[in-house]
Amino acid sequence: MAKSATESTTKAATKRANTKTSKAEKEDKPKRAPSAYNLFVQAHMKEWKEAHPGAPIKEAMSEIAAMWREAPENPNRGKEPKPRKPKAAAGAPKASRKKKQTPPPSSDAENTGDASDD
Repeated sequence: MAKSATESTTKAATKRANTKTSKAEKEDKPKRAPSAYNLFVQAHMKEWKEAHPGAPIKEAMSEIAAMWREAPENPNRGKEPKPRKPKAAAGAPKASRKKKQTPPPSSDAENTGDASDD
């Protein structure tokens, strides 16, 4: 049976069909307001860099995060941190993707129903 004229299988047609939003729609979307933590980091990063020139940013972020835990701007100050879920082993398959195990094939003696092994 011949393909209908409305079907198109070119790469351009597939790409057009799969695009979700246009660039114009993305530009009109307003940016989300920064969180209290983001504002805290912005305010304290300049001060920290001036006090510790040449120090790595990773060190700065860890110290600023420690300051954030007890900062008055922190809405979760004084609360216990949420427990983290343990990470799965690198080689272990995920529980949701396990294949169903089929029972091993039985031998012919079991299938015949012979009771000769009394």
